[in-house]
Amino acid sequence: MTMVEDMEEGLLRRTPIIGEMILEAEQKGQKQGREEAIAELLGRLFARRVGRRPTTEEERAIVERARALGPGEVEDALLDLEGDALIRWLAEPARRS
Repeated sequence: MTMVEDMEEGLLRRTPIIGEMILEAEQKGQKQGREEAIAELLGRLFARRVGRRPTTEEERAIVERARALGPGEVEDALLDLEGDALIRWLAEPARRS
């Protein structure tokens, strides 16, 4: 049964349109997985710095800043800014670098 399933998947991957769709879905899943992992890590850094988990709005701001500025710059802010300064930084409009 496993051999048949492997053969079927191989055939599907070699079919031009279906193969492209499978590849696109896999890439999207990997990207989404990376973004979720980054968001979780940044949320944990926020919690350590501020002493609580980020609110939904703060979490959204962290993710938006990571997309706009890059996760490294957001990580630096989360490590360098004290609790209140970090909260103010997240409340400010994001500036693209």
